[in-house]
Amino acid sequence: MKNCVAKFGGTCLASMNSMDKAAQHCIDILDEYSSLVVIVSAMGRDGDPYATDTLLGLAPEAEQKEKERIMACGELISATVFASVLRSKGIKAVSLSGWEAGIVTNDPAGSSGVKHVTPALLQEALDESDCVVVAGFQGKTETGRISTLGRGGSDTSAIVIAAALGADNIMLFKTVDSVFTADPSKVPEALKVERISTEDIRQLAWEGARIIHPGAAEIAGENNLTINVHSFDSGMKVTEIVPFVIKKGKYITGVASGPEVTQVWAVGDTMTAPHGFFRKLFSLVSDAGVSMDMFSVTGNTALFTVPTNQGETVSAVLKENGIEFSTLGSCAKVSIVGAEMHGMKGVMARFAHALSDVSVDMLQTVDSHATISALVLMEQRDRALQALHKEFIEE
Repeated sequence: MKNCVAKFGGTCLASMNSMDKAAQHCIDILDEYSSLVVIVSAMGRDGDPYATDTLLGLAPEAEQKEKERIMACGELISATVFASVLRSKGIKAVSLSGWEAGIVTNDPAGSSGVKHVTPALLQEALDESDCVVVAGFQGKTETGRISTLGRGGSDTSAIVIAAALGADNIMLFKTVDSVFTADPSKVPEALKVERISTEDIRQLAWEGARIIHPGAAEIAGENNLTINVHSFDSGMKVTEIVPFVIKKGKYITGVASGPEVTQVWAVGDTMTAPHGFFRKLFSLVSDAGVSMDMFSVTGNTALFTVPTNQGETVSAVLKENGIEFSTLGSCAKVSIVGAEMHGMKGVMARFAHALSDVSVDMLQTVDSHATISALVLMEQRDRALQALHKEFIEE
């Protein structure tokens, strides 16, 4: 009894024509597998009637717990409609909410993590049907409250359900031809990637590549799961994401860039010990509800970045508390990613040379075992990405 978990994103379900194509993919899958679980996102994108952002716009002032309920509606509608489409094609299909499928989350509203999956009802539905369509992006807390998994949460739904069921295959249908070594709209020379590790895909996602949710990739790696990315247009497998580091000639697997950010440069007074200043500074920004990135400190000076649309909030907080600071924007973080770079000599030198050769200034740098990143002016972002791609991937 082979089973498969397949996930369709919102753009794959944006119209009835798209749903018909998705249904045909399901029919083809059921020719090979005895049972199928389909995870669906809300239909379409912002502006479409049932997209998550559109639904949020109906109640912009709602408290977060209320927003959880309205955000969950998009996927519920999508699951119900798609199950109906499948039945019209002769497939015995039923729909379930994420919590009916057994996804139990922790408490943080808006970006809950999955604690465990109890798929008893899902397995019962599979025993009675050919296909079960599950609303992605959602679950419930142990106290029974509806919760959502954050942006890209349907990917996470697919992976945790596949792990709980011991699925034989995981298919993510994407409206792209492949996973690429860079965003082709920014780097025309980007190459198709046929095989990549969950660690590299996770790091690329954290650094801004919109391929698969980084949390989903991490869960797949932890559970030794292989993910197959399929082209929604052709139905063919285009990229295999495997749960181990791939040994090959090139140790950099991709380049990526993050969203628009503002750099903040804050300086403590000479009367306050650096540790006290940093504690106060970072607490103020955190308490204002602003996420920070690219931290670096030296002496009594701290540098970090914040989303540009929250830059004014940070400036106001720092002014109110008498902290000397300056800002620079708009900027973006550009990164090279490769789990095999750890311990390699000369990588940072090549990184710096590549950017210098195209007159891109590094405003700040950070690194990890699998990434090297630099903050650059937004106007230099694409030039930086192209230079790094040429240095580490093309040559």
